[in-house]
Amino acid sequence: MVKELEVQKHLITLQHEAEEKFLAEFKSGKYNLVNPLVVKNPYLINPLAAVICFKTDEETSVEVTVKGKAVEGDLNHVFGPATEHILPIYGLYDNYENIVVLKLANGKTAQVKIEVEELDVNKPHYCNTTYEYFGKDIMTISTATPLINSARTCGFDYAGDLRWVITEKASWDIKKLANGRLLVTSYRSMQKPYYTVGLMEMDFCGKIYAEYRLPGGYHHDAIELENGNLLAASDNDFAESVEDYVVEIDRKTGEIVKAWDLLKILPREEGKAGDWNYHDWFHNNSVWYDKPTNSITMSGRHQDAVINFNYDTGELNWIIGDPEGWGEEWQKYLFKNVTKGDFDWQYEQHAAMILPNGDVFLFDNGTYRSKTKENRVPPEKNFSRGVIYRIDTDKMEIEQVWQYGKERGAEFYSPYICNVDYYKDGHYMIHSGGISTYRGKHTDELGALQINKYKDEHIHLTLESTTVELLNHEVKYELNVKGGNYYRARRLALYDETTDLALGKGKFLGGFGVTPEFGMKVKFKDVDEAVPEKYNLSLVLEEDRLALRGTFVEGSQVLLELKGEKEAKFYSVPTDVHDITAACVSFEEQKENDVQFYVSREELSGEFHIYLNIDNLRYNTKTSVKL
Repeated sequence: MVKELEVQKHLITLQHEAEEKFLAEFKSGKYNLVNPLVVKNPYLINPLAAVICFKTDEETSVEVTVKGKAVEGDLNHVFGPATEHILPIYGLYDNYENIVVLKLANGKTAQVKIEVEELDVNKPHYCNTTYEYFGKDIMTISTATPLINSARTCGFDYAGDLRWVITEKASWDIKKLANGRLLVTSYRSMQKPYYTVGLMEMDFCGKIYAEYRLPGGYHHDAIELENGNLLAASDNDFAESVEDYVVEIDRKTGEIVKAWDLLKILPREEGKAGDWNYHDWFHNNSVWYDKPTNSITMSGRHQDAVINFNYDTGELNWIIGDPEGWGEEWQKYLFKNVTKGDFDWQYEQHAAMILPNGDVFLFDNGTYRSKTKENRVPPEKNFSRGVIYRIDTDKMEIEQVWQYGKERGAEFYSPYICNVDYYKDGHYMIHSGGISTYRGKHTDELGALQINKYKDEHIHLTLESTTVELLNHEVKYELNVKGGNYYRARRLALYDETTDLALGKGKFLGGFGVTPEFGMKVKFKDVDEAVPEKYNLSLVLEEDRLALRGTFVEGSQVLLELKGEKEAKFYSVPTDVHDITAACVSFEEQKENDVQFYVSREELSGEFHIYLNIDNLRYNTKTSVKL
């Protein structure tokens, strides 16, 4: 008997079905100000959001107040005139009966009670700030360790109360777009250890308006350009290298309009950092566009290097980093230190940006603080920091002009992830999100890798995150969250002048391209048995691709066969094992020989029976797909 694979619906589709359901209820009912329709968690992935729907006889604006536990925690927003009001509600508390006040322009008011159960989400160990400083904003932190159930991408207000959360897989950076929505990673995997299919545009309710799918997937960081396009870290040829490619995405179509390959810009085996490996030789973890110089800045963790190159030509402009290990021909791109006083090069840094005055601001993880093993600084004596460098590209000189974190020593030390943010001169955020101790000692091991390693003795492993804001050298905010590592932090406003809820189904933009077929004749022997359990085979049909997962010995020849009525299509499933010396995020538990492979549904149509050829033995999976 052959089982036909059913399509696993995308979150965009599930959200649309949920929206259609509550809209149908709203249209059919007599919901008014005193008897509104209240939809909790309307888009399935944020239980701290709701939608309130009601009708009025006349067109009117509505002021919404989400009542805080104290008056300072109130969140207010005025929605424009309408007769049908479908209002997104953000900033609810968990384990609490929330009160939302609705006020019409004529002064009529009503109260709505929304009870939310307690969520299994890490709460702050402490949050030190004042309402006068922090106001109505939330500090969002994106989890690097979602394998820990309580470590969620979430946001806290001035009092340290949880006011926003995403329950689906979500990590990497969160940025607010010009239209007020959020730019986040897709929740779908592309390749291990953590590459996703692309990016999503999402609002604070969790509603997805677009998924931008990329042929090479997405990792770490992306930014919005002035023209609305997206600049994103991606991959080109995964078999050759990773994390050394950046693309510009057309916002309207999702298509790639420009790309830069670092293998054509930098030497692969120069300036090696302590965690360098041949496959992941650069390990880009940030992208930044600087309009005054028309240049792109990237951060290569595995070369201890922040690099800058011309947007139009891809020509290298400069490199910031310890010059040790770089050959003579590359020294002209490196800077000479002219700082009078304290100066340190950055090591395995993250989140490099160019400030309005041309300075370079980054998070210096400081991992090992040396290019050579014999000079490595042990973690208990090391430090991480936010640092600002001033560069003179005519004289190729560098000066350290500001730093924070060194004075805190190992307690602020994160050997991976983290970021900084710039608000204005003298007003900065520094997020040390990868702090880790094992048996009470600080470690250079990465939290995302330690989870599996120490899962049988997790009580000895402590993962935490500390986020600090300074204004004119004074610490005005400090948030500490234990129970996980958190990739990046962003201070955001839940409600602002851009707040809106646009109805309708989100869009699938871009694509994976056509998956190349195996170009050689295949000889095999039919096996009259099921696929052996040792291969842990899983087949899932998604709306835009067929997903195969399994466990195969490295070097095995594995071919996925789609046998149609007239022809068979063969696809080679890679079984190579690549060194992973840095896993910034651990989306799921994966073993060395676990394999992910996807066949795009582009230009595929018809009904196919699925076979798996493993080292010349052909297994009938007894499943079929309609594409």
